[in-house]
Formats: sequence, C-alpha cells, structure tokens
Amino acid sequence: MHSVFVDLFPLILCAVFWIAMSCLSFSLLRSKKRFHSMQTSGEAARIRQTDVFRRSTIVLLALGAAGGFLPSIFMMLSTGKVWSVNHQAPHSMVDVYLIMHIPLAIAWSLLVALQLWSADIGKRRSIHKSFGWLTLTTGILGIGLIGGIIWPLVNDFSDGLDSPNAGAGIYTMAMGMGVIVNGTLAGLYAKRRDLAKHKDFIIMTVFWTLDPGLHRLYMWLMRLFGGDTWAPEQTAGLGIAIAKLPANLTLIAWAIVVGIMARRLNSIFLYNITGQFLLWCLGTSAVISAIHDTQTSITIVALSVIFFVSFLVIAGLEKRTNLRGNHLF
Repeated sequence: MHSVFVDLFPLILCAVFWIAMSCLSFSLLRSKKRFHSMQTSGEAARIRQTDVFRRSTIVLLALGAAGGFLPSIFMMLSTGKVWSVNHQAPHSMVDVYLIMHIPLAIAWSLLVALQLWSADIGKRRSIHKSFGWLTLTTGILGIGLIGGIIWPLVNDFSDGLDSPNAGAGIYTMAMGMGVIVNGTLAGLYAKRRDLAKHKDFIIMTVFWTLDPGLHRLYMWLMRLFGGDTWAPEQTAGLGIAIAKLPANLTLIAWAIVVGIMARRLNSIFLYNITGQFLLWCLGTSAVISAIHDTQTSITIVALSVIFFVSFLVIAGLEKRTNLRGNHLF
C-alpha cells in the first residue's frame, strides 16, 4: 500500500497541476475585462501592493521559515548536530560553508520579518531604510551565494557532473541564482526609487529563499504522516526528490495568487514562476522516469508544458518581453 502511494504521488501532483492550470486559464480568459476594470494606479496601487505583499510574505515565512526550518533548528539544538530531515540523522555533509549559511539564513528570515513590519508605515520607514541593505546583503550572500552556489559546487559536484548529487546541485544553484538576480535587481530599483519594481523583485527574492524551507516542510509532513514510507531506504533515495515537487507547486500557486491579488502579475512574476515551473518539470521527469519509465515521464512533462504555456499566453507574457513591470491585471 505504501509503495503504491509513493509511486502514485508524483502522478497525483501532475493531475492537480493540470486541473489547476486549466481552471486558472479559463478564469483569466473569462475575467480579463473585469481585471482591467479593477486595475488601480497611483497611491491606491502602492497601498494595495504593499498590503498584499506583506500579508502573503508572512504566510510564506510561516510555512517555509517556521514550518520548514524551526523543527530542524530544534533538532540541531537538541542533538548539538546539524540535522538531516531526509535521513532523520545528523547531516553528513557539514562544512564551513554550511556553518556560515545557517546563521545567515536565520538572520535573513528575521530581517525580512522586520522589513515587513516597517514597510510604508509612518515613522517605521526609517527602520526599513536603515536595515534594507543589510537584509539584502544577508540574503544574497548567505542564501544565494554561500548556500546556493558555493556549497553545492563543493559538495554536490565533488566528481563533476558524474557525482550522484549533481542533479540536486544544479537545482540548488538555480535557486541561488534566483536569489542573487532578484535580490540585486531589488537593490537597484530601490536605489532608483522605483519602489513598485523594488517590491516585485524583493518578494521574488523571498520566493526563492524559502524554496528550501517549503521543501523541508513537506519532508517533515511526509515523515509525520507516512513515517518510514518516505525514508531513503524505502524509496531508493527518491523521498527527498518527491518532497520537492509539492514545494515547487506551492510556490507557483502562491506567486500566481499574490500577483493577481496585488494586480502585479507582470513579467517579473511570470519569469520567476516559469523558473520554478522548469525546476518542477526537471524533478517530475527524474522521479517519474525512476519510478515508471522514460516514455511516461516525457508524455507527462509535455502535457504539463502545454497547460503552463497556455496559462502564460492567456496571462499576456507574449506581449511582455522585457521587465517593464506593467500591470497585466
């Protein structure tokens, strides 16, 4: 029974994705005029963007930082060792880069919470400005560079592209680049005083930094409700990869909902959503190929691409080929 569920779980996620994309595309197609008529500008747009971004980022922090990492921190404090959620044992790949990454990632989460508390609120704005560059630097260096680029280069590519963890390394480095690019652009637009784009890029920076947190959240939940069903020895090492798939879909859904609610489903959002979708496709392809067969994997990923591209076309990506940040809805 357990084995059957593990085998079917990635397929169930694909079916959920197809249904969600179909419903969303149909809804946007029917509601396009209504969204345009509700589009706000000026001060109303600024307030709406800030309010939606603040509330939605709190949700993401609760899921990723608190739900995903707090149990790991608790285990680390209890055992005195960095904890592996996948193996439910002390982490076997601890080095100076991981030791540097952990406190910087914790600092990033706390500083993001501080920035949310102080953004666009009277006298708190001075706090927001004072800690803004420190927050960005912490995220870009601690999560993007050290955790997302250097650590996988050292650990996941020890034998080059033939290393057993090369796939995970490629994923982690893609996530790291998402943090670095969006974080850098967030700082650039803050300096230019283009605060609307600054907020778009900073929320996408948070989007990428909490990818590992959501991954861990799902690993904890799978262990909580499935026990050893998802253990590496029970899944031929695929448990950690399977847990990544719902994390990808959660981030995609979160970003689409936030973009629509804030009237900011623009090219900035769509490019980042597409990046997360491509990572989901890579993970889905690898998992289904290992569990089932390559032909099934190719067919399922191809169908997923069709559904996603249909959504992009309806959302208007073909008319937004640069990062102008204009409202689509």
